[in-house]
Parts: sequence; C-alpha cells; structure tokens
Amino acid sequence: MASTKSFHHLLQLLAVALLSLFRRVVAAARRLLSFFSLRELLLHLSFLRCGLRPVTLDLGHASLHIWGPNPRRASRKPALLLIHGFGGNSKWQWERQTGALSRSFDLYIPNLLFFDRSRSSCADRCVGYQVWCVAEAMRLLGVARYYVMGISYGGFVAFRLAEMEAESVEHVAILTAGICMSPEQLRVMSAKEKRDVCELLLPQKADDLRALVSRSMYPPPPPPSASQS
Repeated sequence: MASTKSFHHLLQLLAVALLSLFRRVVAAARRLLSFFSLRELLLHLSFLRCGLRPVTLDLGHASLHIWGPNPRRASRKPALLLIHGFGGNSKWQWERQTGALSRSFDLYIPNLLFFDRSRSSCADRCVGYQVWCVAEAMRLLGVARYYVMGISYGGFVAFRLAEMEAESVEHVAILTAGICMSPEQLRVMSAKEKRDVCELLLPQKADDLRALVSRSMYPPPPPPSASQS
C-alpha cells in the first residue's frame, strides 16, 4: 500500500512538472510568434550587419545599454552619436539610417535611461541626468570627440550634451525638437490638442494612440477599418 501511494505521488509530481514545462513552452512560442518579438529580432540582426555590437555599461547608479562599433575592428572614421526620441528605443528609431551612416561614421547608438535595457536606481528624470549618463558612457568607451544627432526628445538631450560637453561634441544636428519654442508657443500648441500632453505621449486609450501616431508619422497610416477595431 505504501509503495502504491508513493507511486501515485510521483505521478502527480511528474504531471505538475510536465504542465509547468508545457506552459513555459507555450509562453515562449507566443513571444517568438508575436509581431513585436519578430521585429525586434530583425532589427537586432540589422544592427549586427552594420558592424554594431551591443554592450551594457555600469555607471554606478545606472546601467546604459548602447550599440557601438565592433571593438575588434580598427577604424579611423569619425564617431557619430545617435540619440533616439521619446516612446521608442535605439533600434526602432534609427534602423533605416544605420546602413548609410555606418559607411562614413563609427556609430554609437544608446538607449536612454528607462528605455529598453537602460536602467537607473536614481530618482532623477531630468534631461541633464540623461546627458551625464550618455557622456559618461562615451568616456568609458574611450571616445573623446564625436558628432551628435538627436531626434525629438533626443534632440533636447543632444542640445544639452553639446552645451555641457562642449570639449567633446564637435558638431550637433537636431531633428524635429522644439528646443527654441517659447513657453507661450508651447502653451498654444498644447491647447490645440484639447487633451493633456501626458495622455498623448503615454496613450492609455485608442483615441490617444491614434492622435500620437498621426502626429509622429508622415504620412500617417490609414485608420483601422470597422472590422479591425
């Protein structure tokens, strides 16, 4: 009788283990088959084809994930730092530019703090802190002089970087970032949206997401049909 109970108990443990393994396999399959995961994989391979390699740098109270040139390959090309905008990450933002730019520059493409794999235990969320982390990462990588290009929120970071690290930044290009807008211009632009800016930048509703996409893409994608919504 005791051996029979032990056998049944063993079968129960085996069934639980197999069920747990099955759930993990299903979850992994769902991740692999999702559009986002597939797109992430393709972007990763695209960056690798451009000679870029990812590295995560320990900055003490922060860790910055950055793509850079393969350290095993010697290069005399100038360094170009590409800073992404709000709401995306380095791969999604710069995938279409890396191929052409990598032929003329050694590219350094960080994920800003709190985007993708870049993290910090510090409560600071200001642009200046982002700048300090990016500049420190470039110092750790041994890059003394570099060009900078930033888009949208990354344009604000690029502007402050050129100001705070003037000895390191040779030239700066800023794309679609309203760094010269006055408080009154910002107020008027925000009033036109008829919604809180946070609702637009961090959409929680379908209407807010449509508004964000229509303002951040040109030409904007067609609206979903009734059968898709």
